[in-house]
Amino acid sequence: MLGELINILLGRNGGALLIGVGNDISGDDAFGPELARRLKPLIGERAIDSGLAPENWTGPIVKLAPERLVIADAVAFGGNPGELRIFSPEELFEGIPATHGPGLGAFIAYIRDRLPDCEVIILAVQPAKTGLMEPLSPEVESAIEKIVEEFKLILGKNEF
Repeated sequence: MLGELINILLGRNGGALLIGVGNDISGDDAFGPELARRLKPLIGERAIDSGLAPENWTGPIVKLAPERLVIADAVAFGGNPGELRIFSPEELFEGIPATHGPGLGAFIAYIRDRLPDCEVIILAVQPAKTGLMEPLSPEVESAIEKIVEEFKLILGKNEF
């Protein structure tokens, strides 16, 4: 799974972009922003921490014109805490509860309208807890660390 994920994020020509969506003060909902912050030293401007407002980043995303947009988010898909899965937006919005409401769907529609050749995928982690003022769970923290370590190995960088 991690190798596939890294290939998705790096893209054929390094043309993928990761945008982390979530709330830093709601436990595992901070998965997306935290992953983006930790990947930024490795992939630079191709990692964006959007917090709860990915729509605020439409201009920079359109300017970068990625071949693939990876939206990292916590999604209650019924897996084990910390489990990672990749979804298409259509899979995500057909029956899986999203924590960010219809705004994420409108954001994706806007990106697809402006960048019709851009593939949009969701990198989802199964949260263990999303309570207000909770830290990341050990399971989600471990998932983030595994992704970052795999990036370091593939990119040949040993430290931030």
